[in-house]
Amino acid sequence: MTKWAAGLLLFLAAGCVRMSAQGEAVAARLSGTVLDPQQTPVSRARVTLASPETGFIRQFLTGEEGSYSFIALPPGRYQLKVEKEGFSTYMRPEVVLTVGQATNVDPALEMGVMTQVLEVAADAPLLNFGNANLGAEVSSKQLVELPLNIRNVYNLVELSSGVGNNTEYQGLT
Repeated sequence: MTKWAAGLLLFLAAGCVRMSAQGEAVAARLSGTVLDPQQTPVSRARVTLASPETGFIRQFLTGEEGSYSFIALPPGRYQLKVEKEGFSTYMRPEVVLTVGQATNVDPALEMGVMTQVLEVAADAPLLNFGNANLGAEVSSKQLVELPLNIRNVYNLVELSSGVGNNTEYQGLT
């Protein structure tokens, strides 16, 4: 392989990694492990993630270790459903994913027939254990109705928590 070809390959690989990181900044990720009542991973379970608002649907079959992962998800509200023969259907009707969020949900299946549905109505809020990224969305209504200084859309960044525009004192002496 020539030096030119090796350099091109290295450049393309670096670009793919960079684009992947940018995708996580605007999208969300949902992953987890499907478990049975004895906390053993359930393989070949069908995991369905759906957004009734947008018509978005993705399905995944868990691997031997019972894990699943949905990546590059648009932020929004989703329903999580897990099905496996010999178990009741697990249903979590409200999974809210925000910009840059990486969330882990480990559904626990109960023994039963597939016609029974185990619906989780109240659960702990989803926490982002994967990274320390914060994200926020600005709706089109906010964009139109909020007063912007000289109509600069970059001022909307300051609506997000954790963003400060203090140019007076930066801690340098």
